[in-house]
Amino acid sequence: MPVFLRNILVWTILLHGGSVLSAQEDVVSTEEMLVEQQSINFQTFFFEALAQKAIGNYDKAIYALEACHDIDKKDRAVLFELSKNYSLQFKYTEAEYYAKMALELEPENIYMLRHLKEIKTKQNDYDGAIVVQMRIIALNPEEEADLIILYIKSGEIDQAVSLLKKLDAENKVPEGLIALKESLLQQGDARAISPATTFDPSDSVVPDEENERELMASPTSKNETLLEAFERDKSYKNLVPLLERELKTKQFLDLLKHSEEGLSLFPAQPFVYLMKGTALIQLRKNAEAAEVLQEGLDYLIDDPEMEFRFMEQLSLAFKAMGDNKKATEYFNKAQEIKQQS
Repeated sequence: MPVFLRNILVWTILLHGGSVLSAQEDVVSTEEMLVEQQSINFQTFFFEALAQKAIGNYDKAIYALEACHDIDKKDRAVLFELSKNYSLQFKYTEAEYYAKMALELEPENIYMLRHLKEIKTKQNDYDGAIVVQMRIIALNPEEEADLIILYIKSGEIDQAVSLLKKLDAENKVPEGLIALKESLLQQGDARAISPATTFDPSDSVVPDEENERELMASPTSKNETLLEAFERDKSYKNLVPLLERELKTKQFLDLLKHSEEGLSLFPAQPFVYLMKGTALIQLRKNAEAAEVLQEGLDYLIDDPEMEFRFMEQLSLAFKAMGDNKKATEYFNKAQEIKQQS
């Protein structure tokens, strides 16, 4: 091959090769810029979320955190903050969802476990809170004492006493529980300290068993006795006092459970719809509560007192959902009924 042709070939190869290398460098540079921009966006949204949360703008904080989540689905700090913001809005279903997502990525994060326990407690899900607390204790045995209050709230008084005795023997009872320890351990019947120990004979009971029940004074005896009566004879007569008692003692999970069972047995009784709706509101399930309450109104006939309670609960449900127009509408209806009765 002549020298001039060989030189042309060499130059051609060099020129084209340089173009390919340049194109590859451009692609790499573009990808790096995109990654860097995403990182900047993530930080901007995250700090915006923290700022909005600090001044109580939880909706705006959540919006910014969702933008972060779109960028990185597995960032634990974002999931944790989403859970905390929803919790601050009393939206515990969403708060629990994101807390569990975070814990799937980091099961032994004790801060997220404590947060999840708090969410469970706020929903009166004490059994669930106990399960989470057990996971916390596995990581930090010093937090075993926190089980005591959870046991009491869940009605497991014997468990609370047993744990108190164990901690007392190990000289590990926290100062804040000394008075409770003395109250519990000095009582032959540990149940005497339960919040529900006082028997209130003014509550509705099944008439033919009233005298027998008035002789009982254990902490949850009244609730248990009413439940036993309903389990023996699933009549509407036995259901009403059970639901009333659960409402009075703020056992909202039980109230939800038994009102749901009641609706399967007595689907045309407005009182049962009222009880289920009330329980759902207390458990922060406001949209579902509004639906149940509105359905129950269809069965309500000439009962101003109960209608007032329906309007009152509907107003609370819509207020919690941020629908002030409907909340005011139902509130005004409640006031009209009150004035007329």
